[in-house]
Amino acid sequence: MTTDYDVIQIGFGPVGHISTALLAQNDHSVGIFERSPEQYPLPRAGHIDHEIMRIFQGVGAAHEFEKFAIPIPDYDMLNKHGQVLIHLDWNAPTPSGWKSDYLIYQPHMEDALCEAMGRIGGYDLHRGWEATAIVQHPDHVEVHVRENRRIDGSWQAAGPERVVTAKYLIGADGAGSFTRRTVGIEMNDLGFEHDWLVTDIRPHDPDVFVDMPQGGAQVCDPARPTSMFRWLGRNHLRWEFKLRDDEKPEEMATEEKVFELLAKWDVGPDRFDIIRRTVYTFRSLLARSFRKDRVLLIGDAAHLMPPFMGQGMCSGIRDATALAWRLDLILRGVASDELLDGYTSERSPHVRKIIDISVELGKVICVTDEQEAEERDRFLLSGEAPPPEPFPWLTDGFLQPDPTTPEVGQLGVQGRIIRDGRTGMADDLIGTGWTLFVRRPELLDELGAASRGVLEDLRAHAFHVTQAQIDSPRTVIDIDASYSQWFARLGATAVLVRPDYYVYGTASTLEELEAMLSGVREQLGVPVSAASAAR
Repeated sequence: MTTDYDVIQIGFGPVGHISTALLAQNDHSVGIFERSPEQYPLPRAGHIDHEIMRIFQGVGAAHEFEKFAIPIPDYDMLNKHGQVLIHLDWNAPTPSGWKSDYLIYQPHMEDALCEAMGRIGGYDLHRGWEATAIVQHPDHVEVHVRENRRIDGSWQAAGPERVVTAKYLIGADGAGSFTRRTVGIEMNDLGFEHDWLVTDIRPHDPDVFVDMPQGGAQVCDPARPTSMFRWLGRNHLRWEFKLRDDEKPEEMATEEKVFELLAKWDVGPDRFDIIRRTVYTFRSLLARSFRKDRVLLIGDAAHLMPPFMGQGMCSGIRDATALAWRLDLILRGVASDELLDGYTSERSPHVRKIIDISVELGKVICVTDEQEAEERDRFLLSGEAPPPEPFPWLTDGFLQPDPTTPEVGQLGVQGRIIRDGRTGMADDLIGTGWTLFVRRPELLDELGAASRGVLEDLRAHAFHVTQAQIDSPRTVIDIDASYSQWFARLGATAVLVRPDYYVYGTASTLEELEAMLSGVREQLGVPVSAASAAR
């Protein structure tokens, strides 16, 4: 059936920006219906990590956005006396070629994404349009939409309903997701629920001194658990205060109350403006499935977590990236629809692990009983507490079966390279998508027709990477030995990296490489001959 779009997307926050950009980059038409008539002007997310910066790089937004992002080397959870209970070291080198973690001002980020998407094109954005119904069919999905306008202070229909069709529908419509509710996907409540006042502050003088840790901190004071962040986007500060059980959200979110809470940092209306003051309920929720037939969920529509790792939006962007390359392969006829079965099985346990770590950190800071706080402090200061859990990698999904290296499912390396006489970050010079790196160029020469067909159907880049000064169009020069060190860790001579930068698999011989690519073909669910015929 001919449809209006390849993909319809409901919602257009940062997560929806990424899914749209990645699909449009691969020449798939996307129709977006966002009920808000304009971009939301206030900050929400305040942190991203190196993986997300690399994804931004892939859509052409990172280098511009970097001007407004503040690298944060570490983050501490302190007790009320200022002693460090938990130290998070964010200063280590990363595989992605970017700093480990950044503080951000979300409107700056969305501006950079919108600018990048303007260069990509290939999508229709309908702002002020609301979805009212979703109807699924065996080969497409239809969405009923209508335009809304604010009339006499309320949103009202501004015209008749329209019906639009697509092969797939993405629900990127946030925590109250119309998409999720309409198709009947339930959320599992993982048990964390606390009210916090969040306020963003802009100083009149950008050089003003505010006495807080350089990056920020979480102060685990039972009298008033508090989080603080310095310089979101270079000219904004954020405080978060836990509400007591007897405090009402509407009373805590007043300007007078906010400045009362900020007085201990000498922050008052004479030198600072309040940009935002809102009470949020921090919760932990996870959708039972991220898919219902031709409808897929990403971001807050699929999961919510407390913000103590700064990974809510980051996790949604990972969803968008993992989904986009799957849809690309399916829409091009390279993979069967069954490829989407692995979307939930891959993303859900990864997100669940991040939620669990976020909740555990939340349990540390949300203690409001004095005696319990003293016991917590003694344990965490005793030296007997285990270190913070490492960040999770992929353990299920579209990965090489029976891998020979533990780095399968981890992020691939982006180093600096020379290609065709140009020097830069690898992704900028190679491009996005599937990438095969080999240490021995003959591996590329000797690949059989079936293996070459798999790489062709993936539209994979294939390069020999070396520190030697070799002038060849298929050779890239490893300037800083990043790839040499990586291959040494892998114990391999070939590595296949997915479009979302996770390692699919490795090989050490031509036979292993061909077996790995044969495994990719089997997982795609469509033989190379059928995929070629579909093109």
